[in-house]
Order: sequence, then C-alpha cells, then structure tokens
Amino acid sequence: AQRAAEDALVRLAMHDPLTDLPNRALLGDRLERALTADVRQRVGVTVIYIDLDGFKPVNDSHGHAAGDLLLQAVAERLSGALRAGDTVARLGGDEFAVLCPGLGPEQVPVVLGRIARAAAPPVRLPGGAVVRLGLSTGTATSVGGGDPASLLEEADQAMFANKRRRRTDRAAARED
Repeated sequence: AQRAAEDALVRLAMHDPLTDLPNRALLGDRLERALTADVRQRVGVTVIYIDLDGFKPVNDSHGHAAGDLLLQAVAERLSGALRAGDTVARLGGDEFAVLCPGLGPEQVPVVLGRIARAAAPPVRLPGGAVVRLGLSTGTATSVGGGDPASLLEEADQAMFANKRRRRTDRAAARED
C-alpha cells in the first residue's frame, strides 16, 4: 500500500491532473535525455510548441468545465496523432508541447500535418454546443545535442511569430 501511495505521488508530480499528460517537469526530463542520446545518433530532436486558438471564448461562453473537456479532447487527439516514442505534454492553460526524438527538420511538416488533422474535427460540448479550435504551432530542431530550455524557448518563440504573422495576414485580407 505504501509503494502504491508513493507511485501515485510520483505520478501526480510528473503529470497534468486534468489531461493525465506529462507536465513540464517530465517533458524537461525526457527532452534532456533525447538531446543527450542525439549527441551520439545525430538524427535530430524536434520540439513542437502548440497554443490553442479560440480557447478563451470557449471558457467565457460555455464555462470552465466545458473548457476542461475541450482540453481533454485535444490531449487525446494529440496523443493519438504521434509516434509511440513521442511525448505530448501539457505545459499549462491551453499550451502543449510535443517532443519528437529522432525527428529531423525535413520530417517536421509530416508531423505538423498529422497534428493539424487530429485537431481539426469540431468538439461537441455538454449542452450540444459545437466548437472548432485552431492551433498555432512553432518548431525547433536540434541535431547533435543542445540545451533543453533553449530548444523549448525557440519553439515557443516560433509559435508566437507564426501567430503574429497569421493575425497580420488576416488583418491585411480584411482591408482588401
């Protein structure tokens, strides 16, 4: 019983309680291991940073319980779109990260396509409302090792740059 209690505490410390995905701490550990292994393999380690577009209005219009269900649905879809050795983690709020060991930059578009297709179907909320979310993504790849925090930060910055670019493009399209 004590061993089971200890295991449960470790699980709580390393997983997001809402989605049961790895949390930032476990992602960091796995990222560090992947980068260390890639020093020898030199294949590549890719991090994909994901932010849900349109999540706040779901919480505001339908309540936090609906937002929680939406986050759980996204977590399940992302997990189903990845390879067995990949890790999807919830970083907090509506932000996720995907760690893809052994994935070089030339393979990233394929993975991004799988993620986009998995997230595309609408989600039915309690009460019958149907919502669609968009994803903003940013990627960073390191070949031959690297710093875990820097790689995650690079992917985060790429995600924000993509989000800003899409907003600018939408604004320009409205002006035309």
